[in-house]
Amino acid sequence: MSKQVAFPIIKKAVCSSLSENLNNYTKVQCETLASELKVETKKSWKKDQLIQVLAESIQKQFSQFYKPVVEDLLSQFGDQVEQALGFQNVKQIEVLAPLITKGFFFVYQQKEMLVLVIPDEIWTALWHDEEVEEVSFEIDSSLLVEAQAEKEEVSDYEILKKWKENAIRIYGHASSVYFSTIWNKYYDEKLTSEQIDDILNR
Repeated sequence: MSKQVAFPIIKKAVCSSLSENLNNYTKVQCETLASELKVETKKSWKKDQLIQVLAESIQKQFSQFYKPVVEDLLSQFGDQVEQALGFQNVKQIEVLAPLITKGFFFVYQQKEMLVLVIPDEIWTALWHDEEVEEVSFEIDSSLLVEAQAEKEEVSDYEILKKWKENAIRIYGHASSVYFSTIWNKYYDEKLTSEQIDDILNR
């Protein structure tokens, strides 16, 4: 593989759980992932400690910010989406590089094929709406309480700003209409594209 590949490619047996996938990374790769996720770590930590913290952070960030983006990207595969997807070359999965470098997907070299693996924890969160709704409800209750209007505006801005950054990183652009559709899918208080533009332009 070319040294210019933007994400790690694991040359071991394919694993399914998040911790097993992370364990197939070197300690240096885990530290790089921690930096990408903006997770504070200590050089004295052993790899096991890193993996535990990373696994928790990956699941939290996925639930709070990245789930809509991942769903949108995977929808492009139609009904062919599986937990492990085979590809012939790196170029076919380069669009997913930002999500691979954040630990939502892992890539394995298996003979002449690359296998993209979605860890169990991410896969479950994607396709089991009841579990996701529980997480979303907790977020909603802290963000959308009318008595805390000022805090709500700040929190909404932070979430939308994060979505915008992710969309630009992956797609190269960000649409307030798209954000409005995603927001209204997951939150009780509806926002128009104009309101989202107003929040992001403050």
